[in-house]
Amino acid sequence: MKKQKAIFYILLCWLIFSAPAQNPEMGKQKNTDWAETGLSVKQEIQIFKKCYPEVSFELSWDEKVADWKITVGNYNKLQSYYWCDGKYLPYEEIKNKDKYWRVISRYENKVLDPADFTPEMTERIREFSSNRKTGKVSSKFIFCGIYDGLTRLSTEQHIKQIPFLGRTVNAHEYLETKLARVEKRIQAESQKNPEVKKFLDELYSTEAYNWREIRDVKTRSFHSYGIAIDILPKMWGKKIVYWGFEKNNGNKDWMLIPLSKRWMPPKAVVDIFYDEGFIWGGTWAVWDNMHFEYHPELIEASKYKYR
Repeated sequence: MKKQKAIFYILLCWLIFSAPAQNPEMGKQKNTDWAETGLSVKQEIQIFKKCYPEVSFELSWDEKVADWKITVGNYNKLQSYYWCDGKYLPYEEIKNKDKYWRVISRYENKVLDPADFTPEMTERIREFSSNRKTGKVSSKFIFCGIYDGLTRLSTEQHIKQIPFLGRTVNAHEYLETKLARVEKRIQAESQKNPEVKKFLDELYSTEAYNWREIRDVKTRSFHSYGIAIDILPKMWGKKIVYWGFEKNNGNKDWMLIPLSKRWMPPKAVVDIFYDEGFIWGGTWAVWDNMHFEYHPELIEASKYKYR
């Protein structure tokens, strides 16, 4: 029962509630339990500062709005966002804050095994995947400040051809050194790990930048910021790589597909990406096993402990 509850909580990580911001004159913010409210604004700003040292994050209290204001500075530009219970929204979006998820939520570097799902878990995933067009969306506004990604024009000024795993990938210039470290470590691992060598030998494509919305959600994909990368093997069709392909083909029980029938990168490869700040889509309830995103803030936040 404890194991099922733990799995259920991870599946519903996107449903974490947030604590309201406090005026600093009212005293020190309470460091609340993540399972109920998440991190405080001051904790999250420290996480952003640690994960993006090249970017400035200034925190101030806006009396008129009665909320924290975060000013993000990068590429000689300043952009401001409001805390909004961890959603980091521009002023004009405050009125729509109920449409968005938190920016930082619990992330577990762990694959969910459908063999452990209860009927209730299965239905919650099915319901979530069916309502993605009309449900809440992830808030990505603060990443426009971090990556100068407010428009397609500003974004593409920072897209660069980066050598990666024997190919060239179009990605945000911010990832150049990160991908270089990932590549170096994967190549070194392939010299002693046959599974990783096989992964490299069977690699078909690496794709990153693509200005588009997520297929079934009305919000920009992280590919459109150039910080997400898809890695596909040559013969991926022999296994299933992405939940949406199965759902669109009429498989209503796509979430119950055994792990043995899903293509996955070697664990050593996933761990290397994770160590360098990338999360893997194979850990999501709506799994995307070819997909990696640069989100060091989620990995850093997962290190925090709570009462």
